[in-house]
Amino acid sequence: MIMNRIRVPQASTCDYEKEGTVHRKSGILFASGLLLLLMVAACGQAMPAQTPSPTTESPSTAMEHFARGVELSTAGQFQEAADEYQKALAVDPKNVDAMTNLGVTYYSLERFDDAIAQYLQAIELAPNDGDIHSNLAAAHVQKYELTGSQAQLDKALEEYEKAVELKPDLAEAHFGLGVVYALVGRKQDAIQAFERFQELDKGNSPQATENAKQYLLRLRGE
Repeated sequence: MIMNRIRVPQASTCDYEKEGTVHRKSGILFASGLLLLLMVAACGQAMPAQTPSPTTESPSTAMEHFARGVELSTAGQFQEAADEYQKALAVDPKNVDAMTNLGVTYYSLERFDDAIAQYLQAIELAPNDGDIHSNLAAAHVQKYELTGSQAQLDKALEEYEKAVELKPDLAEAHFGLGVVYALVGRKQDAIQAFERFQELDKGNSPQATENAKQYLLRLRGE
């Protein structure tokens, strides 16, 4: 799968920060039939599954449920994480970060229709958030892979183009855009997208960098 971004409640040295909200690369990168499945995590390193430390008190506030959801997501316990994000939304129904992360957990569980629904709700509240548009595009790519629906691919292209318009330095959106351009036969656009990904990522995600390199070799006929 193409990577989705999960939001975290506090920054680390590997986080991306935008308008006071911290994001971190998360999820699985899928090279749309041309390359192998890879795991990509923060700072481009494989993220081992870990069991979250038990908390002494049950979460009660939206932020506490959100933070617990992030712990569980990081540990790969996606269904449990989804439960926490849902609890956060029960307390704070307009919490865009919780909506987005719930979408990421559904994506990780391969519940792509549910992921799309969550991202669309989040975009209603944050229409200019490029990260969410990129996540939504990735979910449409997965729907295309499952169904072969051209409509899903068209939606993915629209959302990736919106993502890079809103956030031109979002590396994974350029990667995803390259994948979609390759699928629709826009060879030169795909080359430019993968080259832009390489410029922005600067090798921070070695596996994604290698994937982009392989795509470029294929597209250039080398």
